[in-house]
Amino acid sequence: MDSRYKQEVQKYGKIDAIIAICAFVAATLLTIVVWAVRENFKLTGFLRLVERFALPVIVIAIVFAILIVRKESFASIGFHKDKLKQILGLTSFIVVIFTAFGLVPGLVSGAEFINPFAIISVLATTFVLAAFEDIFFVGYLQTRLYGIFKKNVYAIPIGAALFALIHIPQRLLDGFIGFDMIGTLIFLCLMHVFLVLIFRRCFSLIPVIAAHMLNNLYSMGQLWEYYDSDLIETWATIGIFLLVITFVVWEMVQKRRSRVPRTSA
Repeated sequence: MDSRYKQEVQKYGKIDAIIAICAFVAATLLTIVVWAVRENFKLTGFLRLVERFALPVIVIAIVFAILIVRKESFASIGFHKDKLKQILGLTSFIVVIFTAFGLVPGLVSGAEFINPFAIISVLATTFVLAAFEDIFFVGYLQTRLYGIFKKNVYAIPIGAALFALIHIPQRLLDGFIGFDMIGTLIFLCLMHVFLVLIFRRCFSLIPVIAAHMLNNLYSMGQLWEYYDSDLIETWATIGIFLLVITFVVWEMVQKRRSRVPRTSA
């Protein structure tokens, strides 16, 4: 764990956690409103664009407003220049792994790309949706939950549960029920834990957003016109699994090193 992560989460109190939870309730209500609009209205053109980006813009605005009112820096949610080389190195590693396991299988199997203009639209949409979730859930809400839940064993699972919970309306809209819903909620919880593991490495949202965006991009086959969905999803999952193992082992090695007493010369 990066020492900055520990220092940041230790400074939050109950008020910070309560405000964050209230912000989550507000975001959840907004999500339900968006879900209701999508369910009852078939928006097109500019209105469709507004509906798609309204939630991310409003939620990010809420977070930034809280930071300003509370006189907290944007660095407190993972936007800073410290250890930039380490951050960029970690981000590059994540991009390489996700590309290898997400893009190469599609190319090898003969999948066809969507048209270039559609690719630009998909990249922009995927980035915005991943960024807003990571700003809110990983950079803001997760860190403030330590104001009440002081230990990782409580704070991270609760953050993961809230991350999964807010996705329920959209999953219902997509037709997920029963075991399909349970399965996707478990996956979302694990995804949040994975993103927090990345965040803990350098207290930066840059690699977190990169991982989240590329996972959504590749695992959902958004770049392909015709593709083998089972093949794409399987290899993307393998990539995530390898990254998780890497970060878990990394965390264990760092903990072991921190316990080894340093001998003076």
